[in-house]
Amino acid sequence: MLSLEDAVIPDKNRIGPIGKGWNVMMAGLNFERTMAAAGTMGGFLDTIRLLFHYTTRRIQFNKTTSRLQGIQNEIADIIAKYKLKRLFVYNLAKQIDDGQEPAIEASIAKSFATESIRDMGLRAVQVMGGDGLTKFYPAERIIRSAKIGEIAAGTIEINKMITYRMASRMALYTEPVRFQWNEEVNAPIRSLKESKFKGLELNEENILKVIAHNYKIHPGLYMTPNDVRYDIGGSRGTILEIFNVLAEKELIVTHHDRAGKISLVKATYDGLRKVFPKEYYRWFPDWYPDSEKF
Repeated sequence: MLSLEDAVIPDKNRIGPIGKGWNVMMAGLNFERTMAAAGTMGGFLDTIRLLFHYTTRRIQFNKTTSRLQGIQNEIADIIAKYKLKRLFVYNLAKQIDDGQEPAIEASIAKSFATESIRDMGLRAVQVMGGDGLTKFYPAERIIRSAKIGEIAAGTIEINKMITYRMASRMALYTEPVRFQWNEEVNAPIRSLKESKFKGLELNEENILKVIAHNYKIHPGLYMTPNDVRYDIGGSRGTILEIFNVLAEKELIVTHHDRAGKISLVKATYDGLRKVFPKEYYRWFPDWYPDSEKF
């Protein structure tokens, strides 16, 4: 066993600046995952060639299986995945050549490539029937070989976790989807129009109205502090203080993040009743038949 206890590494042997070991490791993994994704390309192309060869020579119901619509669909799907994966991996390689560190793209390429070639192997066996399971043809080997690709260079689960966590920090994906109540259509719609609560005084009643009104739009969802602030404006600190007061009065329920800070709020039934009558929350589009209303 190799022990590095009390080992001292000279600065001249250090790779990258202090505290940036994660970046160095990820740079290596981005390259490795790109190579892993690219390495599945040959198996895809070989299998497509095998399927065309096999199905144009296999007779079922007095016709070659290549003439069966279901077989054509399977092969078409395999070709589509091959083309999409090839474009994605080439684009990923170009980003690395340009000096970028595309961690999300590398993780997607690795997980997509390995999952798709496993799926492609299963489809190939299905197209070939019993012959696909014999070692005489390489279809079954594709399935066995694909499995190691789902493990090496980071499992597909880890790659998907990286994809999600890194994307969750990017405004491109996490920009809120704003809904406002539209009186003309009597329904909530996506809108950048200012809320009717915008500019109201920051007090318990108005904050509770904002949160309760959101129940009418999103009955199953909580609001973030930023959502509330977007609707009414004002100081975030003041809004958080009012949240605490409303929670103590059991007019709202709060959800806290790992640091113990309020991250989500939702009106309780007492809170809903306090600011608006129950008819306020009960709505139907004009076209909804009375016979189906509850």
